[in-house]
Amino acid sequence: MSIMMIRSQDPQAVVDGGRELQGKAKTLDSLIGSQVAAVHDLEQHWKGEAANAARGHAYRNIQRQHRLHEIVDALATAMLSGGQALVTLRQVLLNWVSTLSQIFNIADDGVVTPRPPMTGAGWANTAATFTACTQSMIKAFLTQDEQLAKSLEAIARGDVPDNDPRRAPGFGPGIDPDGFNNSQFEFQQTMAGSGDPLTGEGGVGVPNTDLSIMGMTPDGRLFTIQGDTGTGMNPDTNGGPGPRPDEGGHNSIIYWKMDETGKWVQDEVVKDPFPPQSDPDGREDISTIPTSTFNTADGTMYASVMNVHHWNGPPGQRPPGESGWATRSSELWKSIDNGKTWEKTNVTWPNDSSYSNPFQVQSFAPADDGYVYAYGTQDGRTNDGLHVARVPEQYVTDSSKYEYWNGKEFSAGQDPNSSPPVIKTPPGVSGIGEPSVHFYENKVLVTFNDENGGVFTSSSTTGTTGWSVPTEVIRQPGTYGAFQSPFSGGDSIDATLSLWNPYGTSLYQIENEDTKNLGAY
Repeated sequence: MSIMMIRSQDPQAVVDGGRELQGKAKTLDSLIGSQVAAVHDLEQHWKGEAANAARGHAYRNIQRQHRLHEIVDALATAMLSGGQALVTLRQVLLNWVSTLSQIFNIADDGVVTPRPPMTGAGWANTAATFTACTQSMIKAFLTQDEQLAKSLEAIARGDVPDNDPRRAPGFGPGIDPDGFNNSQFEFQQTMAGSGDPLTGEGGVGVPNTDLSIMGMTPDGRLFTIQGDTGTGMNPDTNGGPGPRPDEGGHNSIIYWKMDETGKWVQDEVVKDPFPPQSDPDGREDISTIPTSTFNTADGTMYASVMNVHHWNGPPGQRPPGESGWATRSSELWKSIDNGKTWEKTNVTWPNDSSYSNPFQVQSFAPADDGYVYAYGTQDGRTNDGLHVARVPEQYVTDSSKYEYWNGKEFSAGQDPNSSPPVIKTPPGVSGIGEPSVHFYENKVLVTFNDENGGVFTSSSTTGTTGWSVPTEVIRQPGTYGAFQSPFSGGDSIDATLSLWNPYGTSLYQIENEDTKNLGAY
């Protein structure tokens, strides 16, 4: 860029544009606030399934507006600060050129030469020094201009600077929660945890945590059931909270409310709703981790959990090269007070020494045919695929009423351990990790991940056969646990995703062929 080109620039227009965008952001913020107030008022006067559906649709629209506000406000901030820097750099350069040109000749590229009769080595050296200064100013303007352009481009893609993860000694570079958006996948907001990697300070709801299994209480509150919840991350491990058992191996429930800006914020936290269980020898499981939640028509809430006995499995008892965790069992718990307290039911799936039971990591999904479907995989993220059973809703706590898929139909005589998968693990994928299955009006949708940071979707009209070839949504090392939101439907879903460093979860929108024409949740 030359002096003439810089002279022709109008960076003040960038500043003015930033002020205009700032005004639009304030107007949008006000509109969002009035919408949130209207929905909160609606909550007080309209209850029931239809009310929850209407509120969910409204909340999702407001949530998107909140994200738009974040982007517009960040663009305005960048334009104001970056544009003002360009204004200053331009003015300094032009003033410098104006003063210098009274004595020296200045070329458009910033080269300064002595003007006769001021000749000789001394004047030449002075001109060379002034050339370096002038070209340095030109470069500074060009650098600032390029940096501002790149910043605005990144923000327009959704990469807002305020969402960059915290840094701490001993950890890797971390994952920017909104830095890996693509055509199928778009960040909405941070959710739980993600506090300081060492102390947990600043975490949302809880200091640090993984998994945000989303649900809605019978009385209409959005909540997430959190997996391992602790006060910090351990830089010597690949996942999980800080030192166990004092600061790790816990779980929690966070109830959410929408604030006046359209952001989901913590409303209430229930600590350790699913306390660790003990094996027959009296050894306490290392962690009890929730895997899904659902409600039945009578207002009872249920949650499936897995009892983790060992991380990475007992030595010598897993196939070579297989990673993951070993569970002792999986269980079904219930709550009759909107999730405040929970009790274990008699429904359990024990895991034997081969660690091959295919119903250890579960996702329960009620359907409108009167059945609740229980999808499951072996423990860890390396397995043969997704398996399924079903039970009449009124008998969900009766193990004898469960029927398992035999490859053609559901059968009460089918052994769970030999029930074939309805989705086989695709080639090149480690397994169907942490599945989240939901029945929508027109489709059944599963989201899952593998052990290498891949997140996938697959859909079916039956829930048993005809599953689409899994579509990879993103591949970002350090991500896992994609759980669908009760505010999903139409042509897209919302889902939480766990991020390792920061140790927390964020909410994303997923839209692809699998999510098209889902219908109502």
